[in-house]
Amino acid sequence: MKYTPENVLKADPYNMSGGIYDFIDDLNNAMETPIDYEQDFENVIICGMGGSAISGDILVDCMYTESVYPVVVQRFPELPKWVNENTLVIMASYSGNTRETLALYDEVAEKGYKMVIITSGGRLLDRAESDGHYILKMKSGIQPRCATGYSLGLMFALIDHVGDTSFRNTVKRLTPKLKNFRDELASNRSMAWEVARRINNRTPIIYSTVELSSSALRWKTQINENSKMMAFSGLMPEFNYNDVSGWSEGSVRESCVPLFLCEERMTKVRKKAIYAAIDVLKTYGLEPMVVKIRGRTTVEKLLRAIMIGDYVSLYLAYINEVDPSEVASIAELKIRLADLLPYGKAWSKKKK
Repeated sequence: MKYTPENVLKADPYNMSGGIYDFIDDLNNAMETPIDYEQDFENVIICGMGGSAISGDILVDCMYTESVYPVVVQRFPELPKWVNENTLVIMASYSGNTRETLALYDEVAEKGYKMVIITSGGRLLDRAESDGHYILKMKSGIQPRCATGYSLGLMFALIDHVGDTSFRNTVKRLTPKLKNFRDELASNRSMAWEVARRINNRTPIIYSTVELSSSALRWKTQINENSKMMAFSGLMPEFNYNDVSGWSEGSVRESCVPLFLCEERMTKVRKKAIYAAIDVLKTYGLEPMVVKIRGRTTVEKLLRAIMIGDYVSLYLAYINEVDPSEVASIAELKIRLADLLPYGKAWSKKKK
């Protein structure tokens, strides 16, 4: 079936394409949020799940070459012992009702530590307002996975304010180029469409360098949720020490496809490691997919890689004739987990 933007819109009744298109606009709008918060800190922990945690992962990657303090994303609802009053705690949940995040909130609150809350509402907002924590409010009425741009923008604004970074200026300089790139991805010239077409109903395994690991994970989760397909992500050069053996023989060769996010600008060592792996796979008769990621900085490469992956997931949904917005299986699982994962003090008691 020939791709046209009109065809995608017909297969997208709840406008996931609009949410994907708004990523850069949401990022910029959120970065304009005034920050009135001060805290001396030695490390940072970002507590969240799903799209909220992905925003934290992106921030971690963006700070890879800049940060003088450790930044960690915590998904499991138990607080690491190293967290203390000198930790900048960011509690992120778009809905405000994520049980694991609420459990972490209760644990941090019980210890009496300060928190910055990023949410659009729910129980997390109610608790934070009642307890007097600093709140960065997100816009409401969108799919949580479409809120990643807004959540990331708020994190950039916060870290710039308290951590003396310059992410806002960096993104603002990149925005004209990124908007042009977005329009290409949404057009009949879209490289994302070609990538989706070449995946051809196989399970993609997305590999990247450590610096772009959050973008590979974002590809995976977007393909899972939007395209209703299995996908996995991995790292280079770790691939060379284990994954390559799995690709050498067996049914995985027919049912899966290796896909490498390759930076156009990278060190010679990284380039040799990635292309050596690609060449080895070719000797096994495989045809690895290579998606080249342009950009001078880590921030630019990450944002471009995320944008491509978002559109790949949208076009795969179109090819698979599924609604990219619908996630009934996740909703059902959350209902089943409600009795198993009570948040707050009930969770603490269950651990014992």
